Amino acid sequence: MPVTARLAALGAPRPAEPRPATPTLAVHLLGRLRVSLDGVTVDDWPSRRGRSLFKFLLVHRDLWPQREVLMEVFWPGSPPAAARNSLNVAVHGLRRALRAAADIPVVVLRDGSYRLAEDLRLWVDVDEFERHAEAGRRLEAADEQADAIAEYELAASLYRGEFLADDPYEEWPVLTREHLRLTYLDLLDRLSRLHFDQGRYAASAALCRRIIGHDSCREDAHRRLIRCYSRLGQPHLALRQYLACVKALRAELDVDPAPTTIRLQEAVRRHEPV
Repeated sequence: MPVTARLAALGAPRPAEPRPATPTLAVHLLGRLRVSLDGVTVDDWPSRRGRSLFKFLLVHRDLWPQREVLMEVFWPGSPPAAARNSLNVAVHGLRRALRAAADIPVVVLRDGSYRLAEDLRLWVDVDEFERHAEAGRRLEAADEQADAIAEYELAASLYRGEFLADDPYEEWPVLTREHLRLTYLDLLDRLSRLHFDQGRYAASAALCRRIIGHDSCREDAHRRLIRCYSRLGQPHLALRQYLACVKALRAELDVDPAPTTIRLQEAVRRHEPV
């Protein structure tokens, strides 16, 4: 007689059945879209619109959008019947792509809204990026610099490109993309300044170069980079960086450097400590 049957005959409770593991949906929206469902990569998207719809649902999951909202966002100006049909086709393609990774419901329709199934465990890089950036700011304000640096570095490692970089012509991500870009530049600036204040000039310089790579007119980053080069005993690189700053400001904004920047390069030329 099986053990469970003997236990039941003796009046003992049966061992609890193991609960099925909660499926995990992991999504990278910073840079190129990357999706995995329970560790299986989703890379065959039959419908471009279905893929875009999936991204929209992920970003707007605080208040799941009604079908009519999706129709207006993705098929503006189309007759309602045509827009509804296009939405149905896009959802069908999206579900087929996700089903190829795991045969579990991911996108469901409830109360007139498409949404992600409630029993999914969701990991989104944007959420983690903002969480670590906020934690870094909080720790920096509390003067816990080492922990702040660790949080900023974790956030920076998650930023693998602009938000929805493979959808550069979609209109709806524009504001979120710019918000996340500015958050990224701010945390690089904070991280660079913390390294500079602790005398880690090479690390600070590398971060300044990353900032300037995203925004060549960030004069504050140019100035800190000039100081880093000077303190590393490389005044020739400091002066070259000043010229790069002048060139970028004139080409992009048609302005000259601020008096602070001009005085800084003059001090470097005189071999004064900066």
